[in-house]
Amino acid sequence: MTGEPLQVWHVITSTDVGGAETQLMRLVRALGPDRVAHRVACLLPLGALAGPLTAAGAQVASLDLQPGLKALTAGVKALRRLLAAQPPDLVQTWMYHADLLGLLAARPLGLPVVWSLRCSDLDLSRYRRSTRLVLKACTALAHLPQPRVIVANSISGLEFHARLGYPRRKLRLIANGFDTEMFAPDAAEGARRRAALGWGPDDLVVGHVARLDPAKDHAGFLTAARLLAGRLPAARFLLIGQGVEEANPFFAACQEPPLAGRCRLLGRRDDVPAWLTAMDVFAQSSLSEGLPNALGEALASGLPVAATEAGDTAALVGPAGRVVPPGQPYALAEALEHLLRLPAPERQALGAQGRQRMLEGYSLAAMAGAYLELYREMAQRL
Repeated sequence: MTGEPLQVWHVITSTDVGGAETQLMRLVRALGPDRVAHRVACLLPLGALAGPLTAAGAQVASLDLQPGLKALTAGVKALRRLLAAQPPDLVQTWMYHADLLGLLAARPLGLPVVWSLRCSDLDLSRYRRSTRLVLKACTALAHLPQPRVIVANSISGLEFHARLGYPRRKLRLIANGFDTEMFAPDAAEGARRRAALGWGPDDLVVGHVARLDPAKDHAGFLTAARLLAGRLPAARFLLIGQGVEEANPFFAACQEPPLAGRCRLLGRRDDVPAWLTAMDVFAQSSLSEGLPNALGEALASGLPVAATEAGDTAALVGPAGRVVPPGQPYALAEALEHLLRLPAPERQALGAQGRQRMLEGYSLAAMAGAYLELYREMAQRL
């Protein structure tokens, strides 16, 4: 039996593009079917990553639930039927709603459960009451025999949840892994992408990649961009992410001076690695993070960064940029201006340091190996 692939059901809220969803996809790709047979149960209707997950070898199913607490009972019953029909060695859940439903569905079946935490210092006042209630329930249920292990992807996330009341004895750190072959510098591709936007080699391109979410603080980034645009005529701004679109009234400031004609909003993209090569510096404006995917991808792409100190950002960046307090766009603007005023070789040297950090400390292989060890432990295949 020990030579057979481990059977793992992953339960995740959505398969839209997001940090947790992207890490799950990378994990499925890194631990192929010869070692782990992955099955993914998505609580919401299938999103953009359902196809790539299937292509990577996972079996993907949707419970097709609608947001809200009313779906809890129906979701637990539907998920329990899935788990009973194809019993796994363990169930791994991703994010609070999936943690709750996954635990309630798996407990009567006697299945080992692993929870996954993806955030830290979350400002719950910005989220729905249902989310706050789910987190409160998870904090209480975490003390039961199941879940057996609770994985955090950042030190700050681990400590945040310990302060909330999660049992420290169950908490375990497994940092995100980054694909340093997919995310890599490419000057020729960068020049092509800039030309497609009408920008040339003398323009200074600031990039920002994040879905539209209160925790990402796009409003703060736009304030910083306006300040920077007034100081540096060559500054240009490239924003990517779900909901980040020119038709969205939230981004009306991009059509007004001083950003008018200097700001491009591309929405959700499947070719983010190529667009990163078009940037000179990368900005993160988040109020809350665990270990941010977009920031790690920018570092792997050889970009110096100006980032807010959310989650494990400072540890991730190291000497490859500047870190400022969250919620202070003036400080973010100053950090970006400092990087953009550096001679190009100095910016490139900072970016090279960041890429080296990703190669040495945040590889896909390290993340996949840690999860495989955990799975074997849970399945008692040591």
